Amino acid sequence: AEKKTQVVSTSAAISAKNPTSGSRWATAAVDLSGEFTIVADDDFKKEYDEYLKQLGQPMWVRTIALGIIGITAEKVVQSEEGRTLLIRGANARGVWERTLVSSGADAMNDDYTPLKVPIITADGEEVEGEAWWEGQGTVHLSWMRGVDKYGGGDFESKRYLEDNGNVLVCESVFYHRDTAIEPARVKWRFLRNGAKL
Repeated sequence: AEKKTQVVSTSAAISAKNPTSGSRWATAAVDLSGEFTIVADDDFKKEYDEYLKQLGQPMWVRTIALGIIGITAEKVVQSEEGRTLLIRGANARGVWERTLVSSGADAMNDDYTPLKVPIITADGEEVEGEAWWEGQGTVHLSWMRGVDKYGGGDFESKRYLEDNGNVLVCESVFYHRDTAIEPARVKWRFLRNGAKL
């Protein structure tokens, strides 16, 4: 198993002084901000091909996607102690920008109402988004629910840092509406610009 490395930020100090009692946090103990480029090695490309296959994509679509995946980049801007995560993904298809807003317990209050906001997917669908922090504020979890594409279903993403903050990992799972179909999974790894593996 890979070791998850945590990069502590100011909000970690705040959380350490006033820890929340729940497992779902609105605020972060790490800062995911930065500019990253995908690590598109052969192992990832095999995993990505399988992921696309599980989403029902034909061979010609997968071949094109595998040929251009190496130019994928992400810019992450975290603000409001992690309550807001702006993600700007860019690749050959274009730019996909979305803002994930976290809801959960914080240092001042363990009570919360889950916040669900409209989000536009990379495929242009408006869906319901929900986000929060787990792992004592080190893992950002988000959902995009109500996707019609790929036979319908929901996307779950877990984002965290590895390699002393040099690698942003995003574990993505698509849960098909038809539960008889196995979920599609892929683990994205993005290297912080200027860093080396």
